[in-house]
Amino acid sequence: MMKALTLLVCIGLLSNVQAQVDRSLQPQPGPAPEINFGKPQEYQFKNGMTLMVVENHKLPQVSVSLSIDNPLYVEGKKKGISGLLTSMMGKGSKNIPKDEFEEEVDFMGASLSISSEGAYGNALKRYFPRLYEIMADAVLNPNFLEEEFKKEVDKTLEGLKASEKDVKTVARRVESLLCYGKDHPYGEYVSEESVNRVSITDIEKLYQENFHAQNAYITIVGDIEFKTAKNLTQKYFGKWDKGQVTPSSFPKPKNVSQTQIAFVEMPNAVQSEVSVISTANVDRNNSDYYALTIANQILGGGGEARLFLNLREDKGYTYGSYSRFNIEHKTKSQLRAFAAVRNAVTDSAVVQLLYEINRMSKELVTEEELKLVKEKYAGSLIRSMEDPENIANFAYNTKTQKLPLNFYNNLLKNMQKVTIEDISRVSKKYFDPSLMRVVVTGKGSDILTPLENIDFNGQKLKVLYFDKYGNPAERPEFNKPLPDGLTAKGVMDAYIEAIGGSEKLKGIKTKTTISEASIQGMTIRVYKQQTAKKQMRVEVSMMGNVMQKMVINPSGGYNEMQGQKMDLKGKEFEIALKDADLFPEMNIDPNKILLEGIVIVNGKDAYKIKWSDNKSHFYAVDDFLKIQTMETLKVQGQVQSSTTTFSNYKAVEGIRFPHTVQQDLGPQKVDFQVKSITLNEPMEDNLFE
Repeated sequence: MMKALTLLVCIGLLSNVQAQVDRSLQPQPGPAPEINFGKPQEYQFKNGMTLMVVENHKLPQVSVSLSIDNPLYVEGKKKGISGLLTSMMGKGSKNIPKDEFEEEVDFMGASLSISSEGAYGNALKRYFPRLYEIMADAVLNPNFLEEEFKKEVDKTLEGLKASEKDVKTVARRVESLLCYGKDHPYGEYVSEESVNRVSITDIEKLYQENFHAQNAYITIVGDIEFKTAKNLTQKYFGKWDKGQVTPSSFPKPKNVSQTQIAFVEMPNAVQSEVSVISTANVDRNNSDYYALTIANQILGGGGEARLFLNLREDKGYTYGSYSRFNIEHKTKSQLRAFAAVRNAVTDSAVVQLLYEINRMSKELVTEEELKLVKEKYAGSLIRSMEDPENIANFAYNTKTQKLPLNFYNNLLKNMQKVTIEDISRVSKKYFDPSLMRVVVTGKGSDILTPLENIDFNGQKLKVLYFDKYGNPAERPEFNKPLPDGLTAKGVMDAYIEAIGGSEKLKGIKTKTTISEASIQGMTIRVYKQQTAKKQMRVEVSMMGNVMQKMVINPSGGYNEMQGQKMDLKGKEFEIALKDADLFPEMNIDPNKILLEGIVIVNGKDAYKIKWSDNKSHFYAVDDFLKIQTMETLKVQGQVQSSTTTFSNYKAVEGIRFPHTVQQDLGPQKVDFQVKSITLNEPMEDNLFE
């Protein structure tokens, strides 16, 4: 009875409370949650090095971050030297060979990375002293070996070659150069020439110039006492030389005085990279920082932001459009709004990007937008507190950027204070389209004419032309006149004659090709057998193991990888069967191909032959040799291009074959060197079953 009575009383009280709540009114937001990432304890050593320790005894883990706060410097003709120094650091030390070094880190279950600007390590508490010791040894006693240096140079050159025709890489390079200038640390770029100028002596010299205790900050976060951290730091880094760094001078970045378009020609692009960029004198000490951060989130911070909602959700131009305000305190900060869009809508995307940027300064944002962004930012900031590396960065930023000691603790509170009027004020100041440069990297034959006819705010935008290294260029030509009477069949006939003539080609019944390529020090071997009966067998091996096999004949085919065998069917089989042809140009129906014009391929004029809806071949105008094939593929809903480049033609039994074939392998471009070609070797049909 008492239990029943108590229950009734509780229900009655709850009913009275609910009756007093007006549910037609939206609840008022509560105060911003208190953020406390931990105030570091500090100590400065005699050599100028600063130690900061944030104790956190919740988990038995400790992380250490070493940051060297050197001024920005220009690498000039040896651009890439800092990247090579990074790759050389952490390969053991003068006291510990590389293999033993790596094995010990793995044994501890720790992580350790070292770069030209510092180091970061993380380990369980019991292993931390040893991890700290070997980190210090690697930082203070690097082992620069000529053999390792050559390997890293080769890797760097291989990476440059692989990215040479990558549209995103070219776009970012030119955007940075135009934004900051070629003589600015953020504007200069790595090239094959600059890397080849670097010697191991240069690496040693750069290390001696940059690695000094005077500008070094060590932040230790985790389950460790301040006294222990101080003693360990004194033991391992106490004898580090103070040193002196000489800053380099470079010009200040300048914005344009009127909105303009910089166009970069990339004929292999299947979509356009579009960026709207400018710079500004603003850092975390600037009173505009908080409002500007929120304004940028509203413009392009995520899937709920204006750029995304406009260009993707409303217009369907792209898979995503965003903006970033990259805060810098040693030079100007950069604003970048961007999207990768279909060729056909490139000009429209430019207009919409500028429209949304302009709208930020012309119209007030809504309460709903402001509320949503603040909530998202709060969640992101709170989650970031769980990462010890972020906590170390907060402590480092506070010290080196001379921020108020409570900057990060009060960050969320200050973000919550931002008003609609604040957003309007900073947008008018920083989101001014007339100070912004639009950089478009793409296929000019599809997009340039519409770009040259863009009107924005009642003014036709000026278009300037640049090559893929940011050098000013003439307007590219796309429609060079074809010789009178030349047809696709005429180009095919000329190609066949150029490689040996139809009679010789008809005499070839089988062909075996062995090719090899090197990827990150490993050799890929391709063994390819073909017959005149459209039979083909390809085996791809690495380190003696067959990684992939494809077998094709007119009645069927399959692809086998890692033991998984998949039959080729439908269009996939049709394409593979065409590729099995010994000399496709001999058997193609001339009525099914189209001579589209003369284009430039790697600096050479070439006839473009449309082979199918998704494939084109390019033949050099001067000698009719095939120099490139371009194919578009749909991968996970996105259209991607695959390019194969042919060069180094050599005669085998009177027939010329390319002996260097550059092939797209995912994001990489790999050079395959033909080791041998054997013609008319007997082959049994069962090889292709």
